[in-house]
Amino acid sequence: MQRLLRAFKVPPTNKKASIVIGGGLTAISALGGAFAIIPAAAIAAGLGIFEITDRRAIGKGLRELEKWGIPIEGYREWLLAEEPSFDVELRRHADEQIIATSTRAVDPGIRVRRIGDREVRFVTRRMAMPGYKDGDPPVYLGDRRLLFELHERILAPLHADVGIARIRMGDRAVLEMRPSEPVGEGDDAPVVEGMGAFRDQAMAAPPALQALVHTGSTLALAEDTRSLRYRTERVLFATGRTSHGLGAILGIAAGVGVGWFAYGPIPGVLGTTVGIIVGSSVVLGNNRRNAQRADSQLMADFPIEDYDAWLLSGRPLFDIELRGIVDRASLGARLRSIEAYSAEQQSSVKWVEDVSWLDENVVRVETRPTLITPSTSRIRPFYGGSHDLFKRLVTEVLVPLNREVGIVTVRMGGYVNRRI
Repeated sequence: MQRLLRAFKVPPTNKKASIVIGGGLTAISALGGAFAIIPAAAIAAGLGIFEITDRRAIGKGLRELEKWGIPIEGYREWLLAEEPSFDVELRRHADEQIIATSTRAVDPGIRVRRIGDREVRFVTRRMAMPGYKDGDPPVYLGDRRLLFELHERILAPLHADVGIARIRMGDRAVLEMRPSEPVGEGDDAPVVEGMGAFRDQAMAAPPALQALVHTGSTLALAEDTRSLRYRTERVLFATGRTSHGLGAILGIAAGVGVGWFAYGPIPGVLGTTVGIIVGSSVVLGNNRRNAQRADSQLMADFPIEDYDAWLLSGRPLFDIELRGIVDRASLGARLRSIEAYSAEQQSSVKWVEDVSWLDENVVRVETRPTLITPSTSRIRPFYGGSHDLFKRLVTEVLVPLNREVGIVTVRMGGYVNRRI
């Protein structure tokens, strides 16, 4: 149940203290302390209410797909699966290639294949959400955000054009053991029908196909990191800089306030207060300016947008918009030439995980995230883009590429929670 609570972002209920206190009161009442019966009963009732509240929150979350208007089963199993997958049963035949191409544009890591006459299977990656407390292991779940994006960009247009009879969700291994069930309605002709709006959307590059190309989608990706606590400090730690905090503020306040105490305690207090205000403004402003200039160390002679958002993304993405045409295979090999050391695998691995083309002049690059450990206990270790490896990529790949064909801009962003 704890994993499902984490999936729907429900705050955990601390029941340990209540259980310990309730158990103690129950023991006291058993020894003759009748006064402890009522508090123990109240604590027991409270624990029951907590349990009911948690179950209601999970039940509400598991019903969130009902508004799609499509029969869906197995959402709970999909959230907890090792390989979250779902089978889509269509009412009429559809062009599998268009479905697969459009889906890969939303997330290149999704595997799409036809498993029946009118059935298509989508296999997605899990995401790793941080635990509730420091030291807690990550919680692996099906990616709800990706699922809703797939519905908006793929499933809803598909349902409108050819119809979706049913969606069965769960773990890939379990779905593969199920027999394929024919769709009860629809024609049997092996021709592609419908697909009008969906094909137009796929061929005309809908917003999901160019998630970083258009302003709205770029804003959405960059926005995913805006709500992070201590965002400025995180950016500084990600670039190897030091974040100045309370110590620097108190130092400035003391420097300003000491001189004022010569005129008496009241002027001294006022001077110290002014020093705190000035120190806060100077220190926080300096941190903010350093964070905003995070890309100044890159030595790039072309525009780079939202580099700070990319540094904080557990799934780092960026798009390169070129001025001319390049050999795709050659560029892919150059991008994948950068290697990183994986502590999990204890070996060197390719830093660039995926290269996909959104347009003839726009290429999207997905890189491995790196674990960033801040020097302060206020901020837990987090995954983000590698500042050092991106500097290498700029020097070894992007600067020469800009001289050869020209780079219009590099748009960066990503998602806070990493996918595995």
